[in-house]
Amino acid sequence: MARSTKSGDGVSRRQFVTGAGAVGVAALAGCTGGSGESSDGGSGGSSDGGSGGSNDGGSTGGSGGGSSNTIEFWHIFGDELGSTLEDMAGEFSQQTDGVTIEAVNNGGYRQNLNQALQASRAGDPPGIIQIFEIGTRLALDSGAFTPIGEILPQDQMNLDDFLPSVLNYYRIDGTLNSMPFNSSNTIMLYNKTAFEEAGLDPESPPRSLAEVRSAAETIVDQTEMEQGITWPNHTWMQVEQQFAKQDQTLVNNQNGRSGRPTQTNFDSEAGRNVYNWWKEMADAGLYLNPGIEAWGEARQAFLTGKVPMLWDSTSNMVSMKSGAQENGFELGSAYLPTPDGDNTGVVIGGGSLWVPDALSDEKKEAAGEFVAHLTGTEQQARWHRNSGYFPVRQSAIDQLTDDGWFEENPNFRTAFDQLQDTQDTPATRGAVMGVFPEARTINEELSVSIINGEVGVQEGLSEMDTQVEEALSGYSGNYDGSE
Repeated sequence: MARSTKSGDGVSRRQFVTGAGAVGVAALAGCTGGSGESSDGGSGGSSDGGSGGSNDGGSTGGSGGGSSNTIEFWHIFGDELGSTLEDMAGEFSQQTDGVTIEAVNNGGYRQNLNQALQASRAGDPPGIIQIFEIGTRLALDSGAFTPIGEILPQDQMNLDDFLPSVLNYYRIDGTLNSMPFNSSNTIMLYNKTAFEEAGLDPESPPRSLAEVRSAAETIVDQTEMEQGITWPNHTWMQVEQQFAKQDQTLVNNQNGRSGRPTQTNFDSEAGRNVYNWWKEMADAGLYLNPGIEAWGEARQAFLTGKVPMLWDSTSNMVSMKSGAQENGFELGSAYLPTPDGDNTGVVIGGGSLWVPDALSDEKKEAAGEFVAHLTGTEQQARWHRNSGYFPVRQSAIDQLTDDGWFEENPNFRTAFDQLQDTQDTPATRGAVMGVFPEARTINEELSVSIINGEVGVQEGLSEMDTQVEEALSGYSGNYDGSE
């Protein structure tokens, strides 16, 4: 691709869940965060826990109907991050001869994937699709995408510069299938002002779950805060991250990476460690339950001073920083606490960029060029500043460090430190399974039953295993996007 010389660089669930557990769930979107994204546990803008952008109708065409060198980039961001992507696409188009990239907010992650497959079957796919991390197996099983490593411009890409723990999520059997773009993990945000008011050291946040309870009890006793901690009931936080922290795989066959999984590990020591603590916190009135995937409600409770601690996605750091300032307290960030304070590491959330196999070679080349542009050092540093998603490459982190960004914004550093402290194990690489969206729904609904005392911890976790294993058994391994 010639560069111009312009300047600028369904398995039905048993009727096991009752009461509040039967609420309608938008969990198919997976983790989310806050900017209109829906699966990384976070995002940073308008929809956290939902499906992303404001254009729920999506786009029906693939290549745009313009010249043959116009390709669409389907993403899930609205608001400011959507505008940032439009700017990046426009800048690339101006710099690149004969190629126009159109950034299209196509609604949520699941819709993005399904409509891309339908467009591919019709012979008119988009050029690039942003797909949530838990859609990796679905995308692979569709057979509709070209491994991104085959089309990246080798003269512009140095994969050694990319964070291994991020690439490893999307690398299956040695093949890099998609390019990570918006990546995040879970951290704990805390109200330093409340900690100080309660006589706690604001520079020494809790590292273990026991310490979280102790801090919660002290702050509730010494301040006017009603409860100690909240987070959205979301599997990405209470299971996937907590299992990774304890080096426990979610499914067998090396978390589904050495073969299709057949068994799950909800009812394990790791699961009981978290759920026993969670249930005890709820019984003691120390956990504020905002609802299933209730990102906005959890954040509002934290920002308005109802609770001093919040588990949240790193991708929402920009809005939480401004929210804390508006509400008159000092924001702190810390590693996600674990049962005993130990830390094998975290598993990433977010989305990656996939290129359909049905594209012409010319459009694949253009798509590869644009993916290289989006994941370049300058663009990744810019994306981080605007969102809170951490850059996927080390040179961007180095640039931000040299520019004094982390000195001025220390809360943005926590995600990188936690990621760099992550050991590479099957648990921290994250699970891969075709029923992942459904598994999250099952977990979140049964979590309600456990926390409400409708079932015991071990009984509820065992039922999670039963239901998800039934879904795994019924999964055909041939995903066509028709769901």
